[in-house]
Amino acid sequence: MQQVTVIDWSADFVATLKRLLLEAHGTELRDVLILYPHQRPQRHLQEFLAQDPEVPKPLFLPEGLSINEWIPHLRQEMDPRPLRTVSLLDRAGMLFDIVQDLHQSGEGLLSRLPVEREHFYPWGVRLAELLEEFFRHGRTPANLLHLSGEVQPMAAALLEQLAAIHEQYEKMLEAKGWTTPGRDACFVASHPEELVAIAKEKQIWIAGFYALTGTENAIFETLWKADAARVVFHTDPAIVDEPDRAHWTCKEHLRWLKRWGAKAELTDLAVSPRTAPRPDIQFIEGFDLHSQLRELEKNMAGTDGHDTAVVVPDTSSLMPVLHHLPDKDINISMGYPLSHSNLHRLVDIILRLQETSQGPGRYYWRELINLLRHPYIKMLTPKGTVPLRAILREFEKAIRRGGKYLNPLEWVPQTENWPDDADDAFKTAQLEGLHEVLRACCTAFESVNSLAGLGDALLGVADVLLPEDEGSSQWHKFPIDAECLFRLVKESIPTLTDSQISHDTYSPSVLYSILRQFINRERVPFEAEPLSGLQIMGILESRLLRFSHVHILDATDDKLPGSTAYDPLLPEPLRRELGLPDHRHRSLVSAHNFHRLLAGAQDVCIYYRNGEDGAGALGGKSVRSRFVEELLWEEEKREGHLIEPGTGPVKTVSFPIRGIPLRETEIEKTGTIQNRLLDMLHKRSLSPSLLDSYLRCPVMFFYKYLTPLKPLDEVNEAGDPAELGTIVHDVLHHFFLPYRGELTNLSTLDPADLQDEFTRRLTNSKFFKQMPWDMREGLNLSGRERLRRFLKNQGTTTILKLEEKIDQKTPIGDLNILLQGTLDRVDERAGGITILDYKTGGMPMPKRGIWTDIDFWDDIARGYEQETADDELLVMLAEKLPSLQLPLYAYLYYLENGVVPANAGWVELRTEGMESELFSDADSEEIREDAICEYTPRALRFVLSHMLKTPFFTSTPGHYCDWCPYGFACQKQ
Repeated sequence: MQQVTVIDWSADFVATLKRLLLEAHGTELRDVLILYPHQRPQRHLQEFLAQDPEVPKPLFLPEGLSINEWIPHLRQEMDPRPLRTVSLLDRAGMLFDIVQDLHQSGEGLLSRLPVEREHFYPWGVRLAELLEEFFRHGRTPANLLHLSGEVQPMAAALLEQLAAIHEQYEKMLEAKGWTTPGRDACFVASHPEELVAIAKEKQIWIAGFYALTGTENAIFETLWKADAARVVFHTDPAIVDEPDRAHWTCKEHLRWLKRWGAKAELTDLAVSPRTAPRPDIQFIEGFDLHSQLRELEKNMAGTDGHDTAVVVPDTSSLMPVLHHLPDKDINISMGYPLSHSNLHRLVDIILRLQETSQGPGRYYWRELINLLRHPYIKMLTPKGTVPLRAILREFEKAIRRGGKYLNPLEWVPQTENWPDDADDAFKTAQLEGLHEVLRACCTAFESVNSLAGLGDALLGVADVLLPEDEGSSQWHKFPIDAECLFRLVKESIPTLTDSQISHDTYSPSVLYSILRQFINRERVPFEAEPLSGLQIMGILESRLLRFSHVHILDATDDKLPGSTAYDPLLPEPLRRELGLPDHRHRSLVSAHNFHRLLAGAQDVCIYYRNGEDGAGALGGKSVRSRFVEELLWEEEKREGHLIEPGTGPVKTVSFPIRGIPLRETEIEKTGTIQNRLLDMLHKRSLSPSLLDSYLRCPVMFFYKYLTPLKPLDEVNEAGDPAELGTIVHDVLHHFFLPYRGELTNLSTLDPADLQDEFTRRLTNSKFFKQMPWDMREGLNLSGRERLRRFLKNQGTTTILKLEEKIDQKTPIGDLNILLQGTLDRVDERAGGITILDYKTGGMPMPKRGIWTDIDFWDDIARGYEQETADDELLVMLAEKLPSLQLPLYAYLYYLENGVVPANAGWVELRTEGMESELFSDADSEEIREDAICEYTPRALRFVLSHMLKTPFFTSTPGHYCDWCPYGFACQKQ
C-alpha cells in the first residue's frame, strides 16, 4: 500500500497534480484515470498540460471523471444488463404503490392514514431521496418506532415501516430492471474483487476528496489497499508530521487516515505554495446585498479580472452580482435555480390561469394581464411584422374594461386599435400571433390530465417562444434565459413525458403540484469556459481550484455554512439514529472548502451584511458567518484588542441618508400649461369636485384635469363604489319623487319599495355580476338594511327638489367662471331651507369654529388680492375646510333663488343614515349668512386665484396619497 500524498493547501492543486502525473508516468498518460469530486479541475489540468512547453505535443491526455460519472461505468462492466436509471418521478410513483400496499395491509400507523396520490407526491420525493442516501452510504435502514407526536403523522407512519419500504423498493427496482446512482454505488462497493480487476486496467488517481460517503469510502479503500489507486489530499500539510496542530477543518482527512491505517507524505513538487503565513483579508460589512455589491464594484474597478474569483454562496444572488461586475470576460460555473428565472414566472402564470379559471374559455382577467405583460410574450414578433407589444397593450385595455372572467380568443381589435398604416396582411399576422400565444398558454392546458399531456403543452409554449425564423429571435441577447429554456426543453419536459407514470391520469392540482416541485429542484448549469478571466462560482465549485484574488459575497451564517432546511420526513435529530451525516458534518465540509480557498489566496475580501435580513417582522437580524467570526477572532488575538466595525481590517459600507421632504413633487407651470388652464376655465363649467381636487393636492389636479393621463382601468371585483353611489342616488330619487312638494313624515313610509328598487337596480348592474356570490349577498342585504335605517331616521319635511341641476356664473379677475353642481335634495323644514348631499363614503367635515374665525377669513380675502400665490394659506384652508362642495351648493342656491339656506348637511348612508350638518345649533342666523354669502365666495375666489397665480403645482402629501391614481407619477410615492 502506498502512502497518501498531501499537497499543501496553499499550493496550486491542479498544477501540482500535473507535476505528480508527469513524474509518475512521464508523458504516457493515456492509461491514467483521475477521479475528482467534480469535473472542473480536469479542464484546468488539460489547460496546464497544453501550455507546458516541456510536454511534447501531440499528447494523449489522461482521462478525468467525477466519481458520479465513473460509478455508472463500473456498474455496467460488472453487470452487463441494460439497466435504466430511473427518474425521481418514477421513484416517487413506485414508492406510492409500495406505501399503498402497506396501507391496505391493515398494519401500523399507515393503515389509519389516507394515502392519496395528490398528497403523497411530496412525501414520495422525500422518501425517494432518503432511500437514495441510504444507498450512497451503503446502509440498510432500520424502523424508527414510537414517533407519533414527535413528527408529522405521515412521517411517523413511513419511518415506522422504513425497513419494509426499503426492502420492497429494492425488490421492485430489481424486478423492473431499474437502478439509481446510489444503488449503482452500493452495488460496486459490494463487489470488491470485480472492482479491483477492472481498476487494474487503469492507473487511477483519487484526487482532492474530503468527506466521503459510505460507498465512496468502501470503493476507494478497496482500490488503495490493492495498490490499484493513488490518493492525493489537498489539505493542511501539518497533518503529515504534526496532526495535533493541523487546522480543525482537516479532521475528516485525519479520520480518513486513521480509518484506513494509512500514512501521509507531503510532496515536494508543490507549485507556488504561499510563503506568507496568511492571506491579506479585508472584511466589508454592509447593511444589505446591494451595499456589498456596490463595494465589490468599486474593488473590481481597474482590475482585469485575471486569477480572480467571485464566490456567491447563494445562487439566487447571481443576477444582481452580474449587474454590478465590470464589463469584461466573465465565466459562470455554478448552477442557477430555474425557479428564479423569467421562464419559471411564465410557467407559473400559465398554471395560475388554469387554477383561477371558471372552466374552458373563462379566464381571470388579472392572470391574463400578467401573461400579456411577460417579457417573453412582449418580445414575440410574428413573421414579417413587428413585435406584439402594441396589440398586447390594446388587448390589456379591453380586458381592464371588461368582466372578471373572459374568453381571450373572442376579442376582436377595433379599427382604432391598429396603426394607421396597417394593412390586412399585417393585421392578420399580428392577430394570428396573439391567438397562437393564447392557444399555447391557455387552451392547450385546459384538457391536460397526465404528466405527458402537461409536458406536451409546455413544449407547445416553447415552440411559440422559439420562432421558426431565427432572424427574428432575440434569445442571443439573453443568454441566461436561453439556457433556462434549453434546460426546460431538453431535460425537464422529457422527464415529464418519458416517465413510467407519464400517462397515468391525475387531477390538475396534482399535476401542477408535481410540476412546481419539479421546477423548484432544477438547476441550470453553465459551461465552465473560458478558464481565464473573472470566475463566478459557488463554494462547492471552488473545490481544488486556486485564485490569487478572492471575493466572497454575503458571508452570513445562513449562507456559510448555511442553515439546514427543515425535513418533515426525517428531522435532524433522527439522522444520527440512522447513521446518516447531520448538519455538523455538512458544516465541517463547508468549513474545509472555505478555509482551503483562503489558504491559496494572496488577498481576500469577505463581504457580509449586518442588519435586517428582510424576512419580515419575525426574521431577526442576519449574522455574519461563524467562519468570519473565527477569522476576526484570530485577527483580534494577534492585535491584542477587539476590532470595531470601521477600524482595522473591518470596513463598513454606508450610504448618505437624507430626510424625505414633506413636499417633494413640484411641477412648473409653463406658458403652455397656463394657457391650457385658462382655456379650461373659459370653456367648461367648474364643479365642486374639481375645486376640491385642487384644494386637496394641486399636483393631483394637474394630472387629472390638465393632462391626458387617466387612471388605469381595473375590473372592480369587490364592487364599484362610484357606481354603487349612483345606484343609491337614483333609487332615492325614484322613491322620494312622489312625495315632492308635500309635507311628509318620511320615517313612517314603508321601506319595502325602497329596498326592492335598490335590489333590482343592484342586481342588474354590471359590477354586481362580477362580484363573488358571498359579496353580492352581503352587499344586497347590508344595502337594504342601511336604507331601512336611513328611512327610519328621516323626520317630517317637505321635499322641494330632487337631483336638481344648478349653475351660476361668478367673476374671478378677468374671467367669468361658470359654476355647476347637482343638489341631491332640497328640503323645507321648520327652520328654513336645508340642502342635503347623500354620502355613501366618507364625509369631509369642516373644523369646529371655522365660521367664527374672522381673522382666518380676512387672511383668505388678502390671499385672493395679493399678486403671488400663498401656498401655506392653501394648506391651511384645506385643513380647516376639506371640501368646498356643500358650502358651494348653499351659495349657488342663494345666487339662483335669493334665499339663504338655513343649513346644509351630509346624509351618511354607510351606517344609520344620520345627517351631519354644516352648521351647529350654536351658529346664529347671522353667522350662517356670513358663511354662505361671504366666506364661501372668498374661499372660491382664493382657490381659483391661487390656481392661476402659482408658478408651481406643489404636492400636498396626506392619507389620500395611498389611493391616489396618479401616485405612479409623483415623486412622493
